[in-house]
Amino acid sequence: MRAILLAVALVVPPAVPPTSTAPPSPLREHVQVVDRPWLRVGITVTVTDRAGLPVRGLTRVDFAVTEDGTPVTLEDFGVEGERADRPLSVAVLLDLSQSMGSQIRDVRAAARVLIETARPGDEVMVAKFSDQITVLMPFTSDPADPDRALKNLGVARGGTALFRAIEEAVKDLRGRSGRKVVLVVSDGLDNYEGREGHVLQSLYLQDLLRLCFRTGTVVYGIRPGAGTHSWTHFEGFVSEVGGRLLYTGGDLPRLFARLGEEFRSQYYLAWEIDPKAKDGKHRRVRVTVRRPEAVVRAIGGYFTPASHLDTLVDDAADDDPEVRADAVFDLGFVDDPRAAQALEAGLMDKDDGVRLLAAGALARLRHEASIPRIVRLLDDRAGAVREAAVEALRQFGLASQAALAGRVEAGAGERHPRDGTLLAARILGEIGDDRAAATLGMLIDKGAAPARIEAARALGRLGLMAGLAPLRKALADPDPALRLTAGESIVTITGIAACELIRARADVEPDATVRDGLRRALSGLP
Repeated sequence: MRAILLAVALVVPPAVPPTSTAPPSPLREHVQVVDRPWLRVGITVTVTDRAGLPVRGLTRVDFAVTEDGTPVTLEDFGVEGERADRPLSVAVLLDLSQSMGSQIRDVRAAARVLIETARPGDEVMVAKFSDQITVLMPFTSDPADPDRALKNLGVARGGTALFRAIEEAVKDLRGRSGRKVVLVVSDGLDNYEGREGHVLQSLYLQDLLRLCFRTGTVVYGIRPGAGTHSWTHFEGFVSEVGGRLLYTGGDLPRLFARLGEEFRSQYYLAWEIDPKAKDGKHRRVRVTVRRPEAVVRAIGGYFTPASHLDTLVDDAADDDPEVRADAVFDLGFVDDPRAAQALEAGLMDKDDGVRLLAAGALARLRHEASIPRIVRLLDDRAGAVREAAVEALRQFGLASQAALAGRVEAGAGERHPRDGTLLAARILGEIGDDRAAATLGMLIDKGAAPARIEAARALGRLGLMAGLAPLRKALADPDPALRLTAGESIVTITGIAACELIRARADVEPDATVRDGLRRALSGLP
């Protein structure tokens, strides 16, 4: 889950004693926003008894989570099966390589049982793999689909690319909301990835673990029979992602029914971290419960973004826009020139989501050199990208004022103001100082009607006395909409001190709508 928290420090004036009747100050209140990027870590935890049955009824206080031995405070907790915001997507991968032969049985019945035990909104897909992966049944919630789609599994040839198949499945799951599970029915043998040493010693598997963590995917290993091959390497991988290793016992449908029950009984735990606190290192996670007989399974740990900087930079240039988007988000927590360079390239990406995330990432890094490029996104074709640019420029605060003023000045002569002109004026009214008042006053003098109105509104938001002169002048403008906006902004800036001026203007105002609007503005004063 991607969540960014802002620590907001308000410069609050001294409290007025209860006996005071002093009117509100017309002075602008200044807000200082301190940008502190945090990531929310959300994990699925399985708790079973010694017989492997789910332990239900646990509460937040029953859990303790440590990160590198340090306790963390849970910000979110719940039973997965009770959370409508976390639908379940299950990808079943069938190993049909020569090493498995005819050990797969009752796949259709097993998939049907899994769908029947799911909640509304949960979906299941089935694929087969050997050295390649082939989707047999796309994601579905219809219990009749397995009988239609899985009549003939086919015969696979070649070796087993187990981890590559998992990687493809996780990438397919990445765009789906909620929980994600991969059930791998296999003997655990991979003919292409080494099987020696700990899983964390493999750079490829480190990347795959990171992908599973970023996408919130848990992997289960299901072995149809005892087999002859060791799956120690696969066991280490499954343990790191919080999954389980299971045997079918000759009854795959029964096992899938038990898994469906387990999925509904799992727990969701989330906490927040500062990803720069241990930049570039692996963080070990341990989850315990207050039930001594309980068995707890959760992720073993995760890597902070900087530990995979080279991979993230490469991913930011990947052909897959979802891979680029994931990389751009993580790069926003890596204070390194290479990260900033990749993010600036992301501002020009052809994918809307990548451009949107790149703007936010650069703001989190406080990379002020990128401000002019982010200002250009105010004219982006996608509304969501424009709003992301607005939010990023707000976070930069006064540092973005010069570039915004330049954009406003460039747009003053537009007959039909572009989005960038209007948005730049709006932001100047929120983050600017006296210099912004001069720029906005110029836009009132020289801009087209929509830009002039936005400038008058922005001067009201700015709340500085320097904005009063252009607003007073605008009260006599031929455009009634501008006259009304100027009057409202004057009231916003000066409060009760505006009464005489605005009443006098209302008395001579020829337009009834403007006249009524000015009087309504005054009626809202104390």
